[in-house]
Amino acid sequence: MHWNDLVFHPGNEELQRFVELGILAARLEIPLHFHVEGMRGTGKTTLIRAARGRLPGIARIAGCLYNCRPDSPHCPQHRFGAETAGTETVPMPFLEISHSAKVGTVAGSIDLARLTAPDNPSAAVLPGTLPRSHRGIVFVDEINRLADTSPALVDVLLDAMGTKPGRVQIEEIGLPAVEIPLLAGVWAASNPDEEPGPLQEIRKQLADRFDFCVRIERPVHPDTVRSIIKAGNGGAVNRLQRPPQHFLNLEALRLDSRVEEFLGEIYVRFNLESIRGIQAARLGAMLHAAWQGREKAGFQDLVAVLPAALRHRLEPQKMPEVLAVLNNVAGELRREAARPAVKDSHGREPVENRRYPALWRGLFKRMAGLAAKSDGQKSEAANAVNQPRQALEEEEKKKRAAEAVLAGKGGVDR
Repeated sequence: MHWNDLVFHPGNEELQRFVELGILAARLEIPLHFHVEGMRGTGKTTLIRAARGRLPGIARIAGCLYNCRPDSPHCPQHRFGAETAGTETVPMPFLEISHSAKVGTVAGSIDLARLTAPDNPSAAVLPGTLPRSHRGIVFVDEINRLADTSPALVDVLLDAMGTKPGRVQIEEIGLPAVEIPLLAGVWAASNPDEEPGPLQEIRKQLADRFDFCVRIERPVHPDTVRSIIKAGNGGAVNRLQRPPQHFLNLEALRLDSRVEEFLGEIYVRFNLESIRGIQAARLGAMLHAAWQGREKAGFQDLVAVLPAALRHRLEPQKMPEVLAVLNNVAGELRREAARPAVKDSHGREPVENRRYPALWRGLFKRMAGLAAKSDGQKSEAANAVNQPRQALEEEEKKKRAAEAVLAGKGGVDR
């Protein structure tokens, strides 16, 4: 299905946003990995595969299976100065890894055609799906099943997604190991309600490699369902345009220093296990700003990406606290921007060097309030348990005292 034939609704809005950000990241040659979870039949795979038609072309060394850039080749053949046959423009790679794939077809294997060539046989490697997806996208459907049944493939993905850029290592008996850098975004989909369960419960390490965990929900309006059935008109969709060309340079993008400070505090105060969540939120906010046509990313951009960056890394009960504080910060910034600036006696606006105290005061106040409330509830529960016990002990003491008095009187009478 073509992208323009899709029906967008509130339930798939987040996935649409991260597909757009993933396309922008691919144009910038930044690996962006996201995993979308949702019930079967909600259109996860359909929407992702439809994005193939929106990918731009890339320039590469003519005929290079590794998609080498003409100005910076990286493959075993061209990085050591081998002759090239010019350049060509080809569609950006969009490849898939199936559940029946083997390590050799995903990473790479020995090139049997060249090995058995009658004229000039030679040992060489044949790139697999990951090396051929360099500067593009690789898609894995039902990744939770793959994580459960193919641990060897998961190890290859962990290597490819562990750093940015990632790497692929091709190993064959009789040949030296070949390590290839990889700039490819990994997009994946799964249904956490079906066997074998959510990815973070099957292979937590792989779940953490994804920058974002995206949610998709079923449509709730009958008109939307009718449009999906007809599959003809997308309806009223708020599609954002591609950013201006001068934004397609990561060096031109900036992040508000207060956002940086907020992310650092979130990491420390909420004891996040992996710093990848903070790195993903930072990158996502900058890409979202560029997607919106802005050079500087602020809290409004962080609001759009932070839930997906943390929902697979943070305990569910902590997420509302983080988002409540973030929304309060964004709201206060909007109100501050709407207020007229106060000027000094010389008509100049004062230079403020604040650490944004309202943010931290609000965050820690809420956390302290919750802790106090929890301690109070525990204290009340303990009192409720202890009061009957204390009453019984008091009654027992009185009874023993009375028996002692009676026993003393009996001795005197005798």
